[in-house]
Amino acid sequence: MATIDNTHDFGGVLHEPIKYTPNENDLKHIEEIESFFNETGITYEKDENFGIYHLNDNTLHVRYVNSFYHKMDNSKRFGEQCKGIIHSYFIDISHYYASKGERVIWLFDFEMEQNNTAIVNGEIVEKYRRMWEVCKNTIRTATGHIHNRIYARDTEARMISNAESRPFLETNCFYGYRSANPQGVVGLFLKKDKCGMKAGTLLMVYSFGVNFYGMKNKMDNPPIEIIRVSSKIGCQIIGGMSKCLKHFLENNKTLITGGKEVQVDRLVFYVDASHNDGRGMHSQAMGFDFVSWEGCGFMNAFAEDVDDVDPETGKRLVGKKGEIFHRKPMFHKQIMRNIKEDKIYSIANAGTIVCETTRDKYLSRFEK
Repeated sequence: MATIDNTHDFGGVLHEPIKYTPNENDLKHIEEIESFFNETGITYEKDENFGIYHLNDNTLHVRYVNSFYHKMDNSKRFGEQCKGIIHSYFIDISHYYASKGERVIWLFDFEMEQNNTAIVNGEIVEKYRRMWEVCKNTIRTATGHIHNRIYARDTEARMISNAESRPFLETNCFYGYRSANPQGVVGLFLKKDKCGMKAGTLLMVYSFGVNFYGMKNKMDNPPIEIIRVSSKIGCQIIGGMSKCLKHFLENNKTLITGGKEVQVDRLVFYVDASHNDGRGMHSQAMGFDFVSWEGCGFMNAFAEDVDDVDPETGKRLVGKKGEIFHRKPMFHKQIMRNIKEDKIYSIANAGTIVCETTRDKYLSRFEK
């Protein structure tokens, strides 16, 4: 098996070569990606470097990532055994292509592998790979191969409960369900039978809540965060985002949280830049203002099975090899110790795109 050498020199930022031999899982994922392209009718060009594809006349780049060989560098803190790529690796590459009007969609191995039991179209599906299904849907939309295009005028908007949105988000949203303000969930429903779907089918969910960071900083009037945006897999709802947002604003001048009434004046949306480019939000159609694209975050992964009991606190950190997890402040010391021992590693991402608007600015778009 040939060793892969990916060298990038983007915008003056030199990324050290990444050399690794693709394993059986890598080859399986690559076969699945290429099969998806071929079955969908997506024309692509394979890069000379492993796992990189160029689509849409070289304006869209899909890049597969073996997370272990793209782990974040922690050598300065823990030594050479924790050597890896610089924290800004993914965001630097995405920034470079964005500067040329091009887009990158990153496909991480653990995202393709993540699975759970879900209810899909009324049926229980075991080992449903939500993240991979949503990524495929994103690529279909970006390449003009989406199955069903439905105009927002063919839908009805109404406020729904968290309970009603949960199964939809657990099936159709990349990050799954997250609780929103009880007043803050909008659903778009099909008005009549269309595209093989029955009238009343839920096609899109928009959910809102008081911004976490705003509450953390104890702002008097924190912004309202758009928590989740998701359309039904296989569907593109043209004008759907605008219709959901307008319905929410017209029906909610305030939100009640923790017994406090918060004005719905300023809206903020955080876009996952590893998979989306945010253009839909700060386009003329939506009218949000682009604020920033930075803050390359990260997740952690267990490189091996871990069962670590801290002798001082008795706290037990348990994880299976390949398991991915976000920050766990209560286990910070143990996580750091296991990173040093190369039992846990960190994986960066392409950052977060922040977009904002205000209530008055957005609703003024609909005034005659």
